[in-house]
Amino acid sequence: MTANAMSRLVRRAFPGRNPLATFGDRFEGGVLALGVVVVLLAVPVSGAVGSEIYAKHVSRVAAEQKSRTQVDAVLVENAPTMDGAASSEALIETTDAVATWRAPDGLERKGVVRAPYGAAAGTTLRVWVDLGGEPTEPPMTNQGAAFNAILSALLLWGLIAGAMALLFGLVRFVCMRVRLRWWQLEWELTAPDWTGR
Repeated sequence: MTANAMSRLVRRAFPGRNPLATFGDRFEGGVLALGVVVVLLAVPVSGAVGSEIYAKHVSRVAAEQKSRTQVDAVLVENAPTMDGAASSEALIETTDAVATWRAPDGLERKGVVRAPYGAAAGTTLRVWVDLGGEPTEPPMTNQGAAFNAILSALLLWGLIAGAMALLFGLVRFVCMRVRLRWWQLEWELTAPDWTGR
C-alpha cells in the first residue's frame, strides 16, 4: 500500500474537523476503524485457536501411531482393470481387491484392501491395520496435525476479515444511498432558484 493510499484510508476513517464530512462519513469511518481493529485482534485469537487444535491433534497422532501398524498384504485375486471402471472411479488410482495379511496378533486375515488397478494376484501391498487387524486409514502425522491447525487458524482469520469487509461494504453502500437521496432532495429544493422554474 502506497503512502497516498494509506493517507486516504486514514482520512476516510478519521475525517476530523473537515467541515464537508457528514455524519455518514464519520459513521463509515468508525466502521472502517472498527473493522481494522477486529481484524488485527483476530490474529492472536486465530493463532490461539490453531494452537489448541494442534494440541488436540498431537494426542490423536500419538494414539493412532500406537494403535495402527503397517503390514504386508498379498492379493488373492487380480484387481479389476481400469477398463471396467466408471468415469468417476477412474479418477482414483486404486480399487478394492481381496487380499490376505497377518494381523498384529499373528493370525492370518482375509478381506478387502485398496490396490492399484490391474494388480495381479500374488502382488504384495503395504496396508495399515488397527489393533484388531482390520484395514484402516494411515495414522495422522505431526506434519498433518500442524497443517490442519494452520489451515484452521487461517480459515478463521479469513472468515473474520471477510465478515468485516462485508460489514464495511454494506455500511458504505447504505451511506452512499442516503447521501444520494439527500443530494437529490437538496437539488429539488435548490433547482428552482438556479433554473428559474
